Amino acid sequence: MNEAYQHEPVYMIMALLGTTLFIIKMLMLLLGGDTDSDLDGADLDDPAHVDGSESFTLISIQSILALFMGTGWIGLACREEWGLSQIPSFFIAVGFGFLMMLLTSFLNFKIKGLNSVPNNNVDERAIGLTGRAYTDIPKSGAGTGQIEITVHGKMQILQATTNSEEKIKAFSAVKVTRVDSSGNVTVEPI
Repeated sequence: MNEAYQHEPVYMIMALLGTTLFIIKMLMLLLGGDTDSDLDGADLDDPAHVDGSESFTLISIQSILALFMGTGWIGLACREEWGLSQIPSFFIAVGFGFLMMLLTSFLNFKIKGLNSVPNNNVDERAIGLTGRAYTDIPKSGAGTGQIEITVHGKMQILQATTNSEEKIKAFSAVKVTRVDSSGNVTVEPI
């Protein structure tokens, strides 16, 4: 390793520093819950930022560290192991580093999507559909429950209220009578 440092100090520093910081960043993520990996300062603990609809972000701390790590290690491999000259080694190293950056950004994007709250795609066409109470639905004005219903060919669990003076017990058949703008439904027992 000492020989590689003497011959290619830039690649060695990029490889070791990038790898060390990448591992520290991953440990912080796993152990400390450090989820603020975007350089734009988005706080992912804020519910407004925990929707899978955030756009693909190429520039993050993890992706930059992956760029340095990939560039450093492949640059060293090109020069020390494969015996390539400086110019081809540089382009191969930077290209591989950029691929590592893209891969890391793509994985971060997919992981953010796991935190997303599903969007209920429910509209007035659900009125008249039948389903079943998933949980008890309290009587009118006493709270909400949930129903299980197939809407647009997709089985969904929706928040539900009733105008009935008696609670609707779980697993009872229900019919949708109203849908509000947030996708919550009002049901009546069948």
